[in-house]
This record gives sequence, C-alpha cells and structure tokens, in this order.
Amino acid sequence: SAQNKATMASFIPTIGRKVVPMAAAATFAARGGMDSSSRFKWATCDASCESPRSPQDFNNATRPLAENNPFMTNNLGSVVLRKRMTSIGRFSLKSESDTNLSIPTFFLALSGSKKADSSTVPGNTTAAVGTSQPTNNVFTVNDFESTWMNRDMPSRHPRFHSTVSKHDDRFFEETHHVKATTSSSENDETNLQIKAELDRHASETMHFSVYREELRNRIENMLTSPIEVAEKLWEVKISSGAIGSSGAISKVKSEAITTRQQVANEIRALKRQPTKGRLWKDAVGETKPMESVLLFRSHHALADGASIMAALSDLCDESEEIRSDIEAELKRWKRGKQGKKGVLGRLISRFMRLIKFIVWMTLGSARSALYQVWLQLTTRTNPFDAVKHDAEKKGLAMGGRAISWCDACPLDEAKRITQILSKANGSNITLNDLFVSCISAAVTRQLIEHEEFMAPVDAHSRKYVARNINVCIPVHLRGGVILPNESLGNRIGAFVTRVPGEMTHDARGGGTQSCPSVRLMKVHQSLKRSKQSPAPFLSHYVAKFCSDYLPEQWTKNIFRRANCNACVAISNNRGHKNKIHINGMEVESAHGFLPLPPGIPIGVVVQSYAGVMSLSVTAEKWAVPDPDKFLRWCLDEYSRLLETAAKLEKSQ
Repeated sequence: SAQNKATMASFIPTIGRKVVPMAAAATFAARGGMDSSSRFKWATCDASCESPRSPQDFNNATRPLAENNPFMTNNLGSVVLRKRMTSIGRFSLKSESDTNLSIPTFFLALSGSKKADSSTVPGNTTAAVGTSQPTNNVFTVNDFESTWMNRDMPSRHPRFHSTVSKHDDRFFEETHHVKATTSSSENDETNLQIKAELDRHASETMHFSVYREELRNRIENMLTSPIEVAEKLWEVKISSGAIGSSGAISKVKSEAITTRQQVANEIRALKRQPTKGRLWKDAVGETKPMESVLLFRSHHALADGASIMAALSDLCDESEEIRSDIEAELKRWKRGKQGKKGVLGRLISRFMRLIKFIVWMTLGSARSALYQVWLQLTTRTNPFDAVKHDAEKKGLAMGGRAISWCDACPLDEAKRITQILSKANGSNITLNDLFVSCISAAVTRQLIEHEEFMAPVDAHSRKYVARNINVCIPVHLRGGVILPNESLGNRIGAFVTRVPGEMTHDARGGGTQSCPSVRLMKVHQSLKRSKQSPAPFLSHYVAKFCSDYLPEQWTKNIFRRANCNACVAISNNRGHKNKIHINGMEVESAHGFLPLPPGIPIGVVVQSYAGVMSLSVTAEKWAVPDPDKFLRWCLDEYSRLLETAAKLEKSQ
C-alpha cells in the first residue's frame, strides 16, 4: 500500500545513520579475538530488508544513503546488509593456497531412534536415500532443517546464513534479516526463506558401501575441493545405512549397538498378541540398527573448527543444559576471583592482576619472539622436504590427502597414566603432553621408514631423521567453547615448540633404554614453557595485523615461515563428557580433520568425547602413505607408556 511504502521510505535513511556507528563498535569489539557478531545487530525494523515496489520509489528511498557506505549495498532492488569479517577469517582467505585450502571437516555418526513426534513432521515419512528403511531410525535432510529451525540457529548464529561479499572480501553479506523467533508459524516468510537457503547447504547422498574407504575418499574430497565462499560458507552431506557399514562408528561400538538392539527385539517378541489374519504377530516389528553420518565442512572464514563444533552443539537435545553448565562455570570462576574481599580489596586485586598481566605480556612476548627466531635459525629445513624431493625424483610423489581415524583409549585410563607418571616425576603431565609425545614418536618412525625405503637406492646418502622436530599446536583462545551472548568467530592462535625426534627405542632393531617416559618428560617441559607464554595471543594479533595491512603474497609467505619448518600440527579438542543426542538419536562418534597449513605435511586431531579419546590424521600422501599404520605407531607408543605406568603403580 502507499502507506507502507511511505513508512518504509522513511525508515531507510534511519538505517543509514545507524549502521555506521554500529560498525565502528563492531570493529572495536573485534579486538582480542572477540567475535563482533554479538556486539551489534542488524537494524530491527522489518522494512530494512525490503525494497520499494517501483523503481521511482526505490530511487527516492535510497537517495539519502551514503554512496561510500561499505555496510549497505543495493543488490537488484533489495537492500543487502554487510557485516565486517574478523581479521583472522580474512587471514584464512589470504593465506590459503590451491593445494592447502583452509576448510576444517568433521563428521558425526548417529544411531538409535528419533523422538516420537519427529516422524509426524510433514515430509518425514519417506525412506532415506539408498535405503528402504522408514525414517524413525535414520536422520534425513528434513530432520536437519527442522531441528535447525526448532533450535533457533538462525538467530543464535546468524553468520551461518552469510556469504563473503563479492565486491569486498572484508565483509559478510546477508540478504535477509534474521531475527529472534517470535512465533511458531512454520509458514512465516522469514522461516520459509531460511529453509529455502538451507537446501543449498544440506544434501542427502548415497551411503557408503565399502568399509571406511568410501568415507575416507569423501573426506579427502571435502578437504581438497574449494568452497565458493560468495555462494555459501558451509555444507553438510547426510547419508544413512546399516550400522557399522561406513566405518564412522567403530566395529566395537557397532557390535555393542547391534547386541542392544537384538535384546530390545527379543523383549518386544515376548509381548506378542493374537491378531486377525495371523495367529501371532509382533506388537512391534523388529528394528534393524541403522546409522546416519553427517559430514560437515566449512571455510575458516566462517569460524575455526572448534567454534563450529561448539556452535553445532546448539543443535543437540542437551543444548540448554550445556549452556547452563558454561554459565555456572563462569559464575564460579568470577566468585573465585572476587572471593570475600571488600570494594577496596577488589580494586587492589584488579590493579595487581593488571600489573601482572602487563609484565607477563611484555616479557612473555619478547621471550616468545626470541624463541621463534631461535627456532627459525636452528631449523633451516623441514625433515619431510628431503622425503618429498626424493619421492618426486623417483616418481613416487602422490597428490591428495591420507586420511584415517580411530578410537585410541578410554579417557579415564589416559588420565590415570598422566597421574601416575606425574607423581613419579614430580610434575603435572597433561593429556595433551601424553598424546603429543605419542604423535612425535609416530612422526619419527615415519621418517625412519622413509629412510629405510630409500636406502637401497641412495645408500643412506641423506638422513631424514633428526634429533629434534618442531610441532605446531593450535590453541583456541576460549577453551573450545562459545561463551554466553557470543556467536561464531575465529578465536584461535598457535605456537611452535621443539620436541625429541629419534631416540634409542625408535631406531632400527629397537633399544634397551626405556625411552617412552623420557620422551614424555621432555615433551612436557617443552610444552609447559610455551603454554605459559603469551605466544598463542601474540600469533593471533600478528595474523590480524597481516590480514589488515599486508599484501596477500606477503601474508602467505609469513604464514608459511611462521611454522618454523614444523613436521606436524596437533590440535586438542575437548568434547562432551556424556553422549549427546540430536532429535533423540545418539551421537555415537565424532571425528575432526585438520586442514593442512602450508608447509606442514601432517595434521592430527586429538579429541575426547563421551569418555573416549580418539585420533584422526590428515597428511600428504607422499609423507604418510599408510595413515592406518601411522595411527598404530601412535597407539604403540601409548601402550609402552601404559606398561610403564602399570609397573610404577605396582612398585608404589
């Protein structure tokens, strides 16, 4: 109507005045790795994302907008609002290469039955793609979209519905106004628009028929295929089939699930009742155990991998409980800092903490910078560079990624090992120390195998194995969680440290010295120095500076040199203590895969979930030809440490 047009035209100049100060606030809030998504919102008037009905009205309405306002553009008669990308997000765009894409990938494997009311949702009565099973025990795209809307994901994490601007890659663009849910109507125009957009992100595919191999190939393809960030920043592929058929759920877990299902079927069989046309008929038919695999990938411009997994936990049925636990932990932390001091005591305490922070940041930054320079000067080449050179010379260099994953051990067992060895050595060994030690031993054994393979040809003219190797440790600056009133972001830093390479028990023919615990202590001491320094924060701010002020080619060179010729990147993600559920279905396993930074041939993710520690490896195929063997080497070192801890416990 004419009245609506006039009202809308009067609102648009107001938007133009509001966006600029909000953008300035967002830019200020972005410092320190803080995501600006929670600090400013889109204009709240409904007319802000609509366009006048006629070209003349459109010209009249948009005339007051500043022509050079980067936060608002006119796109084919519609107003598109822009939001500034975090500096780390833009750094990921500038630093990636054609062979090293910045695309974290992970999968969730679900089993069980959906909530009783989910099967009544329109469109959820058909079987999953490639199966004849009803959808009460498989997860479909319709389930994903319904759960996404029911959990209010568009308003909690609006960045999921953004794309990188085609005109200026410093900004995200959102073509529709996402606001908090005010009604339960599924036919609301905004809801319909978001559901239509979700069809571009979520798709259903045929399930995997070859155990582990097809899933491995699909993960490799997702890690190495670029995402058109101007069209979408993430995607999920969903497939369903017989339990254990893909390898996403281990054989041990699959057998346990199958046994539980058989017991449930037998219990149902005892509840038989006579029915017409058949003497006996099960009141409830037998249900075959099924699995659903949700394979996600997203560009690092959207958020870091840990933040993505934390945000997607809002999809689970326990999301409110998880948020409550985070808020309760924050309150306990604040109470612990304040104690029972008075106003003056709190002011003095804050002042002292500020002084300590300034000293720690100043001296720690200088020490971290000197340590980085020392690593650069003393590690002039990467041990795997010689491997790649020889492989290319002999025509053995393979492109692509080597992928593998496994459940490593029970979480309580790994904690017990660290406690026993910490007590024996008078230190505080962590789970991260334990698995970095195991992975560094596996890297060394991989280099030894390369050298043995090349020996008949080159007669040991080149020695790959070094006494020490460098490892890169990414660090999430929020501890892998999303705090209340925050949304997606790139809150990540990293540091490089030196750990032992070849030791006695790594050499050919073995050795007599008990080296696993010796290696672990050296790894612990090295990581302790780096973790107590501000190196992760320093790297975060350096990346922001490079993203904002340096040319793209300079940024790529700095990013490649900053890893100090590290052999492996190791990420440690802490998952939920108990199993979570999505729409009633249990998440049986979750594995993430690290995108390889330029110059680093191996990436390993160490993750805990539901009382189980798991490992996943992503590597260049020429560096790790057999990723399953690489993980077995990690587990071999873990077994040696377990034996050492058992002997110490008996002696105590």
